[in-house]
Amino acid sequence: MRMWSRVRSWLRAVMRWARMESEMDAELRFHIKAFAEDLVRGGVPHEEAMRRARIEFGGIEQAKEECREARGVNALALGIGVNTTVFTAFDALALRPRPVKDPDRLMGVYRTKEGGNRGALSYPDYVYYRDHSKTLSELAMWSGGMHVTTSDLSVVASEDALRVAGALGFRLPQLLQGGAQRLSCVFVSGNYFRLLGARPAAGRLFLPEDDQPGAPPVVVLSGNFWESQFHSNPDVVGSTIHLNRVAFTIVGVTTADYIGALSAVPVLWAPIAVRPLLGDGTRESLENRSVGAGIVYGHLKAGISMTDAEAELNVLAAQLRAAYPEVERNSGVRVVSERKFNQIDSEAWPIVAATMGAVALLLLIACANVASLLLARAAARRREIGVRLALGAGRRRLLQQLLIESTLTALLAGAVGLPLASWTLHLLVVEIASAIPSYWGAIALQVTPDIRIFGYTVLISLLTGVLFGLTPALQALRTDVNSALKDNGSVLGQQLSKSRLRDLLIVAQVAACLVLLINSALLLRGSQRALRVDPGFDSKHVVHLSLEMAEPSNGYSQARLFELNRQLMEEIASIPGVTSVTEASRAPISGGNRFVPVGIADAEPPAGKGGEDKRPTAGYSYILPNYFESLGVPIISGRSFTIQEAETEAPVVVISEATARRFWPDENPLGKRLVIGSANARPPFAGERVPFSPSSEVIGVVRDVRSLFLNKVDESYLYLPLSGSRYWTSTLLVRTSGSASSLLATLGSAVRRVDANLPVVLAPLEWMVSFNPYFLISRIGGILSSIVGVLGLFLACLGVYGMVGYSVMERTHEIGIRMALGARPPQVLGLVLRECARPMLLGTAIGIALSAAVSRLLSAILFGLNPMDAISFAGVSLLLIAVALFAGWLPSRRAMRVDPMVALRYE
Repeated sequence: MRMWSRVRSWLRAVMRWARMESEMDAELRFHIKAFAEDLVRGGVPHEEAMRRARIEFGGIEQAKEECREARGVNALALGIGVNTTVFTAFDALALRPRPVKDPDRLMGVYRTKEGGNRGALSYPDYVYYRDHSKTLSELAMWSGGMHVTTSDLSVVASEDALRVAGALGFRLPQLLQGGAQRLSCVFVSGNYFRLLGARPAAGRLFLPEDDQPGAPPVVVLSGNFWESQFHSNPDVVGSTIHLNRVAFTIVGVTTADYIGALSAVPVLWAPIAVRPLLGDGTRESLENRSVGAGIVYGHLKAGISMTDAEAELNVLAAQLRAAYPEVERNSGVRVVSERKFNQIDSEAWPIVAATMGAVALLLLIACANVASLLLARAAARRREIGVRLALGAGRRRLLQQLLIESTLTALLAGAVGLPLASWTLHLLVVEIASAIPSYWGAIALQVTPDIRIFGYTVLISLLTGVLFGLTPALQALRTDVNSALKDNGSVLGQQLSKSRLRDLLIVAQVAACLVLLINSALLLRGSQRALRVDPGFDSKHVVHLSLEMAEPSNGYSQARLFELNRQLMEEIASIPGVTSVTEASRAPISGGNRFVPVGIADAEPPAGKGGEDKRPTAGYSYILPNYFESLGVPIISGRSFTIQEAETEAPVVVISEATARRFWPDENPLGKRLVIGSANARPPFAGERVPFSPSSEVIGVVRDVRSLFLNKVDESYLYLPLSGSRYWTSTLLVRTSGSASSLLATLGSAVRRVDANLPVVLAPLEWMVSFNPYFLISRIGGILSSIVGVLGLFLACLGVYGMVGYSVMERTHEIGIRMALGARPPQVLGLVLRECARPMLLGTAIGIALSAAVSRLLSAILFGLNPMDAISFAGVSLLLIAVALFAGWLPSRRAMRVDPMVALRYE
């Protein structure tokens, strides 16, 4: 309500600007008169009293000039503040050192294969390097993470999370209440916290002996989770929490927002040695040298360079190749600096560049806005500059003075913009963090201003001061001394020159603002288009029900899971409104994509170096026979699996149209055979089987869908028969005749009737589409750029208002002559508005051309964006012209109220 009241007050002020100006004049005259009367009562003559009063208050026009300067500082502070906000976020993601001990000496150790690609080290290799390295003081491992379940807590998404997620346009999946809950858990070596210099908020952190086989299971809580779920109760230390039905002792708590070498805060930290206890593989799989276990970190010893460390570790790698030639063949070691996070990957850089460009345009608008104020101020100081020049002042010295004045103004704006940026970014981080359910963990961006942020603000303030101050300063120095010393110190040439400059500033502001607003509209409409894209399957009437944590350590054996699925499907099928229930290894557009090499059976496979498999890859899913019917995917030719083929894992396969075109472009693929996978392929996760078939018959071809990525149709996809022994995890897909979201509560009740402790995640497939990164990037980008665009529109309107106002003031004499010669007030108003409209229309034309170029660049990196969306271009252009003309109409009304007799005596 307070914000809405401020908006209404601002709108009233804009509509009654002339009245506010006259009220300001009256108030200043009152204060000058009252001050003079006090002096007269003290014996000062009236004329002297008025002179002293004007000196004290500076005069009405000077006081109004100071108010205008304050407006310029605020406009500039807005532009600098937004730029500093974006740079601070960029600094936190890519430039700021990790919050660890000795970040300059922190190194990452990676395994390399032929071709130079980096990968994770196996756990045995890590142990060997840790025990034999002489150049690194200590080596510790981060071994990834997983979701674990507990029945000891009830963790739900907060109202803030649901509110913020809804504002961004997506819905969070629902966790069923009353049963086991999922928590994010990260595995690290026993010396991980010691290496990074972490300190506990309560209890202790891991010791090396905690990470030994057979050691008692222990866990460390994150400070964020400790505060939100346990209210910072120190008695939590020493208590027991059951994770995947295994009792763990809570030995300590990290400080709040502690991320270590990560980019996010997990809920739990656990030693690597307990992974087998939680069902994530076995001790034997952990000791497998061919499986990457994680990222290794270490500190360089004093006097040791990164090159020295890499050379030593490659000597150790050669020893491993000699000892294990069948596993370590062609492998080496790469040492890289881990001082910075470097969380911006190559695909995200175009988005970063676009954001930087948007805020740079906003700063350009602010600079043009302030430049227009300085241009008007230079007109008022024309006589002063003429006197200085007549007295012998050099133009270079005057230029320096004017630039110093503009630079000081910019530095003052920077002093205002820096705390504004800090407050804004802190608010954004808090809002985004509140959108993340606590069972996922937390984000912890370090956005506190430091010397780099301060230096950036000072630098951009100095550059801005020169940018907006140079042109008005040069224009002021073109003053003719003779004409400036006359009573009417203006000449036609200078008026025309200043008019052209004012028009150019309006053109720049309108064009820059239009680029921001049009591309904001394109991004928002692109995100809506991404939601409306046809994925090739029915996402509006299907619910995704995931039993992701039904694993052996939770008491769900293969036989139990198979029986559980059967009971669930029978229970759900009996619900009114449910038309079909099917099962798959993964739901479309849900992540967890899997790929497998595939080729034509009996054909010579492509040759690769070192025996590397060079066959093309295809995505795959294991499905039940009614999968295509349940998701509304039409079968183009052939058939789906039979129940017997699914139960016996028959060597048959259904392929997508793209796969058929890839392998048999001019033939009927039915009856053809594919070789799928490799006999020695290793699964990405424990408990998961990788498909392998030396000869699978193609029995059907289905329509292409977007099950892997929302931005493109699957290039190649295989559907394999699902049996009860294939997957520990399970995904049920429920088709309903009504709304999918209305079925969630009923499905939850059905699950609880079958197994009250079963951890289940529910979400309509439509929600999964809205949670897709391609939608989120366009949506969030559109929201942020819209905010920047609205700020730019506000500044541009202020600039138009100010420049038209000064133009009317300068032309008061001319307007008086026109009205004395018979011009009517509406004609004068039309004259002013026509001259105001010309630069606006030119700026609109330039802005549309620039927007078309920028939108083509964005369409190459953002899905769903139509670079020539007529509605966005036309709608935004008309809106901007209307708002800008309104901003110009407000001061133009003064021209209609000019008294010809007063105007003819002007100056």
